[in-house]
Amino acid sequence: MAMFAKKENWEQKVAAEVGGPAPAQAVAPAKAGQPLKYGIAETIQLMRSLPAEQDGELVVRVVRATLASLNVRLPEIIEDASRKEKAVRERIADFHAKNAELEKQLEAHRKEIGSLEADLKETTEVKERLQLAEGSSPAPAQVHAAMSVAADKIPMTTMIGTPIAR
Repeated sequence: MAMFAKKENWEQKVAAEVGGPAPAQAVAPAKAGQPLKYGIAETIQLMRSLPAEQDGELVVRVVRATLASLNVRLPEIIEDASRKEKAVRERIADFHAKNAELEKQLEAHRKEIGSLEADLKETTEVKERLQLAEGSSPAPAQVHAAMSVAADKIPMTTMIGTPIAR
C-alpha cells in the first residue's frame, strides 16, 4: 500500500500526483520556531490528492494529525478559508452586477429595435400611399408583395445578438 511506502517514495508520489515540486525543491524550511506557510489552497490540493472513496472522518483525522505534526494550525487554515470565501463571494456578486447591467442594456436595445421597426413600417406604408396618390407606383397587390420582400431583407437578430440568415 502506498501509504506505508518509504518516506522518499511517498513524497515523490504525492508531489507527482499533486503536481507540486519534488521534495528537493519543496518550500524552504521555516525559520526557527516559525511554521511553514500552509493555507486553504494547499489544503484543497492535499484533499484532492486523497482517495474519495475512503472514510471521510478517518481522512480528516489523518490530515489533521499530519498537519499538526508539521506545526500547521487548523484555525489559521480556517481563517484563510474564510478570507477566500469572502473574496470569491465578492467576485460572484461583482459578476452578477455586471450581468444585470448588461441585461438592462440588452433590454434597452430591444426596445430601441422595436421602436425603429415600427417607425420603418410606418414610413414604408406612408411612402407607398404617397406613391399611389401620385400614380407612380404599381398596383396595391404588387405593393403588398414588395413590402413582404422588403420585410424579408430587414436584418434580424436573436435575443443574444446573433444574426438570423433568411
